[in-house]
Amino acid sequence: MTHEDYAKYWQTMKDFRDKFSAHRESGYNDPVHYFDIAHNVALHYVSWLEKYNTMPSLEMMVEQYQEELQPMIESFKVK
Repeated sequence: MTHEDYAKYWQTMKDFRDKFSAHRESGYNDPVHYFDIAHNVALHYVSWLEKYNTMPSLEMMVEQYQEELQPMIESFKVK
């Protein structure tokens, strides 16, 4: 994907967010976009963070704070 292709994709996703998800613009009738590219971008970003950032990986953080966070996680579950 070229930078130009990504910029176009990003703009369509931003427009969807602005006009449908965030603000519910009256009359917005464009189709919902596929999120596969956004998902791949997020995966690459996480991979980049793990490679170049000195912070521990998300898995390590979850393991480290699992006991502390478990009550909060349980409170978010739909009962």
